[in-house]
Amino acid sequence: MSIDFGYTTNPGYIDLVVGAFKAIKWHYRFDNWENYSFPQTFIQDFSKYYRFPYEEILSTIYLVIGFTLVRYLFEVFFCKRLLAILKIDKKSDREKFPESLWKTIIYTCFWFYTCYLLTFKYDYFKYPANLFDGWLNETQVPFDIKIIYLTEASFYIHSIYATIFMDAWRKDFVVMLVHHFVTVTLLVGSYGLRFHRFGVLVLFFHDVNDLLLEFTKCNVYLKERNGKFYTFHETISLIGFGTFTITWYIFRLYWFPLKILYASGVITCHRAYQLAYKNGAKFYALFNGLLFTLFLLNVYWFYLILRMLFRLMKNHKDTDDIRDYESDDNEKKQN
Repeated sequence: MSIDFGYTTNPGYIDLVVGAFKAIKWHYRFDNWENYSFPQTFIQDFSKYYRFPYEEILSTIYLVIGFTLVRYLFEVFFCKRLLAILKIDKKSDREKFPESLWKTIIYTCFWFYTCYLLTFKYDYFKYPANLFDGWLNETQVPFDIKIIYLTEASFYIHSIYATIFMDAWRKDFVVMLVHHFVTVTLLVGSYGLRFHRFGVLVLFFHDVNDLLLEFTKCNVYLKERNGKFYTFHETISLIGFGTFTITWYIFRLYWFPLKILYASGVITCHRAYQLAYKNGAKFYALFNGLLFTLFLLNVYWFYLILRMLFRLMKNHKDTDDIRDYESDDNEKKQN
């Protein structure tokens, strides 16, 4: 059945909503699914297309263990000495500073590597409409993309453990775990099914905010040290939070839905299901469901960011993370 709707290479939010509705209606029409039996057909398709070599699974496991050990050594041997030099006043800040410093370093490496890939090696950002072209013929993930994929997948598997046992507990603890599980599923799933072009863009759109957030938090923790208040770190934290808020909207709430969700949810029907090959790229519901879940989590966190921004407008010195339990106590004291 031919597609009775078109697509644009420069979509807006309305194009996304209308296009996704029409795409879902077209994709899930009766004649396209009358011979489909769930879960048997799904398992058959998954077994046919999914490839994650045993040696790469082992590499991922080793990296997960490596991230956990390196972080432990980083906090015990490096950060303990650094904290003795910095003399941060608040105990809670001393406990959370190593976590944020660790994540700042990791996300900076991740994001600049994806910048390198998208600037010098691949045109995925510029031409998201072509993300599914050649899907069946691309049997191997390019090595430079494999590096970032296996490394980030390992890091987020480690992050599930770290969120439970290593990080400071926050009010969005459950949401953070959901985010990590969704991210790991997307990374491992898209890698094995060779949807890595989408994956590189997703990482690019998300890692920049994480590095800005953790860098900003480092400066928040450094404001009060050795009985003194450092205006420099306060200024940097305010600038950092403003930059973080702006980039969150641009990368996660503008580019992510209009480049990734539109390409995966709407353009896919044309490029992968209609023009390229008869049976398409498969797993439409699975990956679009996960991507939209990620988008909804981004919307939820943006709500928290706006609450934090409103609180800063009332008191620019109140830069405590709104997700922290102790921030509620501070807010009650101010009221």
